[in-house]
Amino acid sequence: MARPRYQKGSIRKRGKRNPVWELQWWEDYIELDGRIGRKQESAILGLVSEMGIKQARKLAEQKLNPVNTGKAIAHSTMTLGEFIEQIYVPLGFPVLKGSTRKRYRSTLDLHLIPALGKCRLCDLRSVDVQRFILQKFDGGLGWESCNHLRNLLSKIYANAIKWGHYGGVNPALGVELPEKQDVREKRILMPDEAMRLLRILREPVRTMVLLAILTGLRIGEILALRWQDVDVSGRELHVERAYYRGSMGTPKTKGSKRTVPLPLSAMRALAALPVRPKFGVNFALILQIWPKIAHSSTS
Repeated sequence: MARPRYQKGSIRKRGKRNPVWELQWWEDYIELDGRIGRKQESAILGLVSEMGIKQARKLAEQKLNPVNTGKAIAHSTMTLGEFIEQIYVPLGFPVLKGSTRKRYRSTLDLHLIPALGKCRLCDLRSVDVQRFILQKFDGGLGWESCNHLRNLLSKIYANAIKWGHYGGVNPALGVELPEKQDVREKRILMPDEAMRLLRILREPVRTMVLLAILTGLRIGEILALRWQDVDVSGRELHVERAYYRGSMGTPKTKGSKRTVPLPLSAMRALAALPVRPKFGVNFALILQIWPKIAHSSTS
């Protein structure tokens, strides 16, 4: 941050019919590369007909007090949309999981950038974000989606602060959501219903559904299973990765890497699969013979 420089500013008369006292001074701002620059600012102090030069100078001194005492915060001239595309996406997206990047990109393009992208980073206030979130909620967007909007915007501003592009308070931190309404209770299949379902399903869907029912694995985790993940002697399944839209990666959360017991019926289903590769069995995907089904199941 540049060292504060004491300045009195420049006061001049402006206008002819109803002249006013105008104050001009220099103020720090954050450039696109994060460095501190200086630009000239101006403000109207009042009508010449209502105050003399001494009173104008007194008002100017009050106006410049935050600048001269080092309390003024340098702000970026970038808009929110410019910061997202030029800074946040190039620096923040590479560290995210593929599924998270896709969701963030969709949220940015559908909601945040169209509504708030033209606002300067330093101009967006907490009340603006509160109004934006409530408008989305009133427009039919669900509670979870509105909460995601708030959290993503908060993360963007947290990074702007961390990377030196914003020196104010995160405007998304104080935003509140309406009370969350109870959703319809999820229906769980009863054992006899599960059996009827499995009887009519064909492979490979039958094995996928059976694993999901008996182990609780997510569909992406099932599609990413390799033969090396199956512990036959211990009758266990090691969850180490997940499949999402054609890409292999780590599971959804750190806690998702886990070992789950494998019931005998699941062991039998895996053993009965029609095709197993002749070479590199341990590192082959259990469901690799159905790539089209695997891709469409996670789309």
